[in-house]
Amino acid sequence: MNIEQAKTLSYDSIRKLYKTYLQSKELGRNTVGTISGDTFYLWNNAGEDVFWDTISADDFEVVARQNLFNCLSANSTGDVSNLINGYLSHLRRFKNFILSYNLPTEEDDATALKAFLLDIDCLNALSEWTSKFNLFDVLKISRVEIRHSNVLSWLLNPNENHGLSDSVIRGLIQYVVSSFSSDIDIFDALLLDCHDFTIQREWHSIDILAVSDGSKYVICIENKIDSKEHDNQLDRYKRIINESFPSYNKLFVYLSPEGDESSDPDSWCSMSYKDILFIIENARKKTQLLPEASLLIENYIETIRRDIVGDAKLARICAEIYAKHQKALDLIFENKPDRASQLADIMHSWAIMMTEKGELEYVADKSAKTYTRFKTKIMSELLPDAKTSKSGWGTSNYYFFEIRNIDGREFFMQFSLSSRDIPNDLRIICDRINQVYPSRMQKVNWQWRTPFVTKHSKISDDEELSEEKIFEQLTKHFEEIKHFEIKLRTALDRKQE
Repeated sequence: MNIEQAKTLSYDSIRKLYKTYLQSKELGRNTVGTISGDTFYLWNNAGEDVFWDTISADDFEVVARQNLFNCLSANSTGDVSNLINGYLSHLRRFKNFILSYNLPTEEDDATALKAFLLDIDCLNALSEWTSKFNLFDVLKISRVEIRHSNVLSWLLNPNENHGLSDSVIRGLIQYVVSSFSSDIDIFDALLLDCHDFTIQREWHSIDILAVSDGSKYVICIENKIDSKEHDNQLDRYKRIINESFPSYNKLFVYLSPEGDESSDPDSWCSMSYKDILFIIENARKKTQLLPEASLLIENYIETIRRDIVGDAKLARICAEIYAKHQKALDLIFENKPDRASQLADIMHSWAIMMTEKGELEYVADKSAKTYTRFKTKIMSELLPDAKTSKSGWGTSNYYFFEIRNIDGREFFMQFSLSSRDIPNDLRIICDRINQVYPSRMQKVNWQWRTPFVTKHSKISDDEELSEEKIFEQLTKHFEEIKHFEIKLRTALDRKQE
């Protein structure tokens, strides 16, 4: 595969291809993740164009070192000179991979897809799982941490309408006391009347808090599914609990899919979702439930077993199907619409709409999933197109407004400048812009600058991508852009007086 072929692939496709290659070298999962992240550092922080320009440069070592220096200087708080060599080695390895990898031809892909379709009955083995109704699948929340915490809070509450009484919270206490805590008498725990426990969500940001004033018990649960600890949160929660409930028996539970050890294993009992599953299933077997509650609890048990803990039979069947049709399934997965693609489509639609209104000029051929680029009338007057030279984007304009799409979960707008082959008169204008809006990149030989960035809009993992809401947020960011342009034009006019 040559570099031009590689440039036709999407970010997700090329990254998945490279991760598969790294895994074939028998590298550990964490190592593969680190290498992959560092390899695409330029793409994610300076843009797709800068990344490919670096990889394809004739003087690769010089250009890569310079671009990494610029990007790390703008985005990293570490010692840039010490960081460059590591990132450079990853880029070098990736370039060698691209030049040595044989990309399957379209005929190969078509043949693989055809063979899969002719053998489509192989999917019938999955009907045991796919044909069942599951509320958590319908709501697309099978791995959404906050939703699991909500359901667990409901099940732990002995006074809720699930019909399990106090059996779930009693099972949790017995598990922690018997397997972890030596400070609490196990017989006292077994004889607890758990019906006066109250359950709170997000009390002082704690995922689940259970308090019994009568029995002087407090249970603090930190729930992690696809996230990790941050900001010393466990130490902070423990301090809050100790200060708020000084005379209570205290149980601290760190819940994760695999029962990972916390940063404070002496204080926090590590508990897996398999343990939670065992407690809920035991409680379910002992009770005759109403149909509505039974359906929800059984759906939740199935979701934990399939999506969190892992179903051995399901895993075996999927592995057999994948081994038989790996190429076809990889193609389908690589081209499936993901959250970032869905957000990019909304951004492109917004840019087209604003172009039709005459508010801006959307540049489709310089836009992709991670960047939606456009120009404006005011900025094109302040920084006119060059007559002969080409910018780092390969365009006659040396600026773009860009909508950055961060994994479909965060976006913002920024004003970007390129200095590659820039004519002297345009460089002077860029220097004036930098005096009004100083960029973090202040090197004399800068190649990219972002003098202005709007506020960030974030979308939570469990939030649907609403075109109406995204359009509204994009329009607010564009208002920030218009205010920026007006202030910049006023400031530049004053400097010329």
